[in-house]
Amino acid sequence: MLFRSERQRGYELTDTRMELMRVSSERDHLSQALAFLADPATKSTSFGRKDPAQPRGNVFLHSQMGVMLIVSNLPEADRGKTYELWLHIKGAVATPKPAGIFQSDGKRALHVLEGPIDVGDIASISVTLEPETGSASPTTMALFTAQL
Repeated sequence: MLFRSERQRGYELTDTRMELMRVSSERDHLSQALAFLADPATKSTSFGRKDPAQPRGNVFLHSQMGVMLIVSNLPEADRGKTYELWLHIKGAVATPKPAGIFQSDGKRALHVLEGPIDVGDIASISVTLEPETGSASPTTMALFTAQL
């Protein structure tokens, strides 16, 4: 009986550690989002406000912090799929640059591409649904695009 009790505590401890890691990660994302929002050098634009059933949200650009995307009305990606953010460079006819993969909880998503960027070079962003490891170039039509 003592052995079972000790094993149960071990499972509970593992579950608690996993939850702590999840909450800590969420806290870090929120702190990063607040840093973007609080900095006066951050530029922003919104998208998708005309149709409340479609994905909608905001894109924030900061020359030192990078790009942050906050989107709502974004369903969970199917198994084996993920969302990928793309940066479209002004004047470029070439393929957009991949800017990271992310998931949605079925209602909303937050994605940050960290690091310095040339804000003036970005014409727009778009999001596609890609294989779970991401792609070098978009393989599906954009779910939405935000002009910057």
